[in-house]
Amino acid sequence: MTVPACRIFVAGLLTTVSLLLAAGCGGSSGAGASSGASLVRSDALAFVSLDSDLGSSQWKQVNDLSHKFPGRDLAIAQLKQSLSKNGIDHDKDVKPALGSEVDIVFVPGTTLGDFAVVGLTKPKDAGKFKDLIKKLNATDTSGPPAVYRKVNGWYALSDSQAHISQALKSGGKALSGEPSYKDALGKLPSSALAKAYVNGAELAKLIHQYSQARGNGLAGAASGLDKLDFASASLSAESDGIRAHGAVQGSGASALAGSGDYRSKLLGEVPADALAFLTFRTAKGLGSALRSAEAPLEYALGISVPDLVQLFANESALYVRPGAVIPEITLLLQPKSTTSALATLDKLAQRIARATGGTVKGGAEKTIDFGQFAVHYGAKGNKVVITSATNGLAQVGSSGDKLTDSADFKEAKGAAGLPDTNGGFLYLDLKNAIPLIEGFAGVAGANLPSNVTENLRPLRSFLAWNAGSGNTRTFDVFLEIK
Repeated sequence: MTVPACRIFVAGLLTTVSLLLAAGCGGSSGAGASSGASLVRSDALAFVSLDSDLGSSQWKQVNDLSHKFPGRDLAIAQLKQSLSKNGIDHDKDVKPALGSEVDIVFVPGTTLGDFAVVGLTKPKDAGKFKDLIKKLNATDTSGPPAVYRKVNGWYALSDSQAHISQALKSGGKALSGEPSYKDALGKLPSSALAKAYVNGAELAKLIHQYSQARGNGLAGAASGLDKLDFASASLSAESDGIRAHGAVQGSGASALAGSGDYRSKLLGEVPADALAFLTFRTAKGLGSALRSAEAPLEYALGISVPDLVQLFANESALYVRPGAVIPEITLLLQPKSTTSALATLDKLAQRIARATGGTVKGGAEKTIDFGQFAVHYGAKGNKVVITSATNGLAQVGSSGDKLTDSADFKEAKGAAGLPDTNGGFLYLDLKNAIPLIEGFAGVAGANLPSNVTENLRPLRSFLAWNAGSGNTRTFDVFLEIK
């Protein structure tokens, strides 16, 4: 799609958002499955549907959330100003030219690297749609003019009629009737700001084509992407934040996100003031991912890939907490054998020390001293601890409040709906981390502008996780806003 064609949709969405936020409208239910998919060929590589209905419940939620940010009105004014520079008026030019949804379809061409990218909308006023295209083509001559075609009351837009023909169905089954497309959308919420679908079979075909053309083993390093039935994702607004939700299905799903869920045991070892926490189980996937680079890795690290993988044999966790000067970082490992794991770390420590000019010292607890900072490691029960904190090993398993007791973590977990059992998750305490970052910036003489800091205040937490079983995995990312 050319620059003018892309700008039509970008301009429409930006002005839709600005008008909504300025007017504070909303209240009707959001759009369901994309009707534009009924015009698209069933084997399209990807399809994205955007809610451009000002009256949808989703945009009402966005409007409510926007009032939490002091910079809301300024951002709206800047959006409107950016559009007016191109001689575009929302009420006169854009609003009647767009329908309640804007869809974009991607179809690979016959030549590797060539894609047909086609936009679809059912305008409220067809004449206004044509006028908008004419105006944008006149104001941007950086590429060939955008062209369009009317299909069942809808308008398809791209950089050539050939690409439009390539993306639309021609007597065959439409994407809307494709079982994998229906299954993919069934994994998403019914109401969302945006929904996306990727055809797993077509993605695998594309990966293999690129691999064969370039001879770089891309297919072997695709980490399951070439073994999916589908991937789908959505972006939605909720009363207390923004959520991205996705799903993958197929034999490659476990390679992407692990094969099963678990309840984190290491969460109970983390101090209550942790600003970030990550739990993961990745031994199987890590071994597969590193297999193609086994020889160079062993040469660089001085340890074998199987020994490296065994460090992560069970649940592992990484957490960050405030320190005296800089934050403390600690990695918790649960290898099959702490003795073997420490021997592997000793080899790795010596290799790193030689390469950086550091020194390794200590007995049961060792320290790699780099001069400006140090890293400590050792065994604590059935765990191996690697930390930048001088007393980091002693903290593990000690008494005191843990992250599970933290009111901020409990609030974040409840707002996001994080299940106790999952395939691993990442937690960021933005409420307390952002002021800490601002303080570091001030010490470094780079004070953040007040308008930036004020608009960061509503951000409370960030949580991301995956879950599921068998060949289906789901993903959630939630940004809490309060």
